[in-house]
Formats: sequence, structure tokens, C-alpha cells
Amino acid sequence: EVEALWKEDFFKLSQSVRGVEYYDKENVYATEIGADKYGTAPRMVHYTVSATRALAAKIREAFPDVPISEKYIGNKLNMSTGNGAHFDPHLDIGVAEKPFDRKLTLLLYLNTWREDLGGELTLLGEGATEAEAALDTGTAAAGLPLKVTPISGRWVLFWSDRMLHKVEPCQAPGGLPDYRCSYTIWFCTEDAPAATSGAASAAASSGGYERAPQFARF
Repeated sequence: EVEALWKEDFFKLSQSVRGVEYYDKENVYATEIGADKYGTAPRMVHYTVSATRALAAKIREAFPDVPISEKYIGNKLNMSTGNGAHFDPHLDIGVAEKPFDRKLTLLLYLNTWREDLGGELTLLGEGATEAEAALDTGTAAAGLPLKVTPISGRWVLFWSDRMLHKVEPCQAPGGLPDYRCSYTIWFCTEDAPAATSGAASAAASSGGYERAPQFARF
């Protein structure tokens, strides 16, 4: 289904935000999974709906103080085409699916992988910058920084507004079969967003954010 979406030109060049300016991310393309993709990717649409409902319920059970919604989510299907495509250190906040804030990030990898392709996810710790995360006394105790290989079928979950992360440069010498493909679902809070945090402000001035897609429609 991902290859079909690619071949039917659903993917567009991805953008990030630095401060208030949008800029293109070279060799990174993205699309959103919504009802309009059902004809091409029905299983991805079903997965998005079922995973969101099931996981939102479990998250609310485990963290009753976190007002996770099962209805309001964001998602993005990313395709990195190599040539050093990467993501700088960032938090998944700042350009959230307004008027709701991203709270939990779920990543699902859909690509085959081998070491020479790169593209590992590095979890750096809690903080707005790498230096801040390194100073956090809990970082080393938690086994961070941690490099996670993007193996097909692997899920990674982390708090969107707390876990600083980046993606190492990736290569794709074999073309489409080597492209790095990650599907992200952002669970959002149901309450109105609070004022921008200090972490978000610092991250905005020193790094960038992924541009948020609109809400998926099912």
C-alpha cells in the first residue's frame, strides 16, 4: 500500500518549521492517511482507526491524568529517499494539530533495513536541546541516548513534548526498496493547549519542528 501511494503521487515534499518560517526537507516526502486514501491504502486506514482507539484506551488507563483523545489525532507517513535525508533534534510540539496538543508519539516502521542504509532513530533524553538533555540526571539512568534501528514492524512510543529525538542520515542506493518509511500517529490531548512551554520556545529558536498535517478525516 505504501508503494502504491508513492506511485500514485500522494507524497509531497515534507516541510519543517524553524521559528515562524517553513522550509522544505530535502529527500523527505510525506502524506497523511485519511478517508481519501481508502481506495489505495484500505489496510492503513483501518490500522489507523483501530490502533488509535485501542491504544488511546490503554494510555488513559495507564495515565488517567493525561487527557488523551481517541478522536483527535494527527498522522504522517514519511518516505525518506536517501542522499543523507535526516531529521535534526526536535520535540514533536510547537506546530501541533490545533486546537489540541500532541502528547504521545507512536512510530511504526514499514521498511526493510540493513546497517548501510542508516536512518536510525536516536532518543536523546528530556530537554529542548542536546546539551539540556545531556545535563538531565535521568538521561543516563534511562539508558539514553539510545539508537533505535528502523526495522519493519517495530513500534516506538514516547512523550511528544518531552523526548528530544533525531533521525540519523539515511541512504537508499537501491532506490524505492531501500527508502526509509515511517508512519507516525500523534495522540493529542482533549483540553485546550497551554501557553508554549520554555522547552518549546528554546527548541523553536535553536532547531526546528515537523510541519503538522491537518486532522485525518475518516
